[in-house]
Amino acid sequence: MDSVVRYSLLLAIDGQKREIVDINCQQCINIPQTPALIELKSAIGTHLSQENDQQTLALRSGSIKCLWYIQFWGDVSTHSELINVGYARVLVIAISTASGSGEEQDIEIWNGLSYLSEFIRCLNKEKQNSFPPQPLLAHRSDEQLEEEGGKEEIDSQLINNGHQYCNIKDQANQAKGAILNYFIEQGTS
Repeated sequence: MDSVVRYSLLLAIDGQKREIVDINCQQCINIPQTPALIELKSAIGTHLSQENDQQTLALRSGSIKCLWYIQFWGDVSTHSELINVGYARVLVIAISTASGSGEEQDIEIWNGLSYLSEFIRCLNKEKQNSFPPQPLLAHRSDEQLEEEGGKEEIDSQLINNGHQYCNIKDQANQAKGAILNYFIEQGTS
């Protein structure tokens, strides 16, 4: 890689990436557009786009994992608060926007389905004897799933085999089963 290209990429990666690219591009307006310069601008733009995608994925993954810890260790009031802020919606968005083909996206989909089925299961049945079933909260989370198209998203994952370390199809079946159990329990109560 040419030292000018390497230097430009290092500058772009540094703290003020977008500002540097904008300044460089503005200064390039008066310079004849050589093929090498056009290629450099394209390489910088592509690199920034890929880095932004990776940062977005890492942020989404960390946020969902944090919410899952809150869900796992929380009590009834915590679950109520999670539903108030749209936790079920967030999980649906996670499984629908993480629909890429790479391993990271497969793991995000698998985690989202796992967290969703566990959350619904905890609302429908008692959570490790720490609190009783919460049918009203389960109903509100089901409404969020319906509004966000969660059931359709889960159905669309039933054909996704994922990669060797996470079987998305099985996890989608578990999530679907948790939702169906909610309806069965509503019919018997």
